Amino acid sequence: MTIANHPADHPARSATAPVPPRPDIGRSDVVDLTWRIARPLRHTVAAIAWTLTFAYLVAEFATSVAWRSGYSFRHDTISDLGVTACTPSMCSPLHLLMNATFVALGLLTIIGAVGFRDYIPHGRRQWSIVALAVVIGLSTAATGVFPSNDGIVVHGLAVMPALVSRHIVLTLLAIWLWKQRRLAAVWSAACASAGVTGMILLMIGLQVGITERLVFYPLPAWMAVTGAAIVLEPLKKAVRWRNPIPWGRWASGRRRIDGSIGGPW
Repeated sequence: MTIANHPADHPARSATAPVPPRPDIGRSDVVDLTWRIARPLRHTVAAIAWTLTFAYLVAEFATSVAWRSGYSFRHDTISDLGVTACTPSMCSPLHLLMNATFVALGLLTIIGAVGFRDYIPHGRRQWSIVALAVVIGLSTAATGVFPSNDGIVVHGLAVMPALVSRHIVLTLLAIWLWKQRRLAAVWSAACASAGVTGMILLMIGLQVGITERLVFYPLPAWMAVTGAAIVLEPLKKAVRWRNPIPWGRWASGRRRIDGSIGGPW
C-alpha cells in the first residue's frame, strides 16, 4: 500500500517555508517619530519665549519711573533708558535692567523664530523669515550691549538692522500666511502697518518718544500675543472638548468639531 503525498516522500516540499523577516523600524521611522515628539515641545518653548516679551513693557516702565531727571515718553527715546552715565539732562539708575532686557528680548526673538519655523512653507520663505528674525534678535541685543552714550554711531549701527527688518518680517508674514492662516495674516498686517506709520512719523520728527515706540512696539506685541495664544491653545481645546460646538454647520450643514492642530496661526 502506497501512501501518496506523504511529506517524507517530498523532502523539498516538507521543508519549512522561509518566514519573511519582521519589518523593523528603520532609521527614517525613528527620525520621524522623534520629530513628531519634539515638534510640540519645540512649539511650546517658542510660545513661552515669545509670551515673555510682555515683560519688556514692565522693565521699560520700571526704568522710566526710576529716572532722576524725569523721563518723558513723548520727548525721550527708548535708548535714553539705557544710558550708563548720568548727565544734567538724563540719568537712568536702572540702566542695567533696561540693557539686560534688550539682550533678553533679542534672544527671545530668535528662540521663538527658530521654534516656529515650520509654520512657514519650507524653502526660501522659511529661511528668509528665520534669517531676518535672527538679524532682528542680534540687533536688539546689541542695543543693550552698546548704549547710546558709549557712541551714537556704534549705537546707531546696532539699532538700524532691527529697525528696518522688523517691518519686512511682518509684511512677509502677512503675505505668506494669508491663504493658510488668515487671522495671523491680518494680525501681522496690522502690526506692519503700525510700524511703517511710525517710521514715517519718526522721519518727519513728530514726538520722537511716541513715534519711536510706534516703530518698536508692534513686533514685540505681535510676538507676545501670538505666543500667548499658542500657550493657551491646549486650554481652548480642553474647553472645546467639554462643550463641543458645531463650528462647521454653517458650511456643511452637519455637526463638526474643529480638531485642527497648529495653534492660532
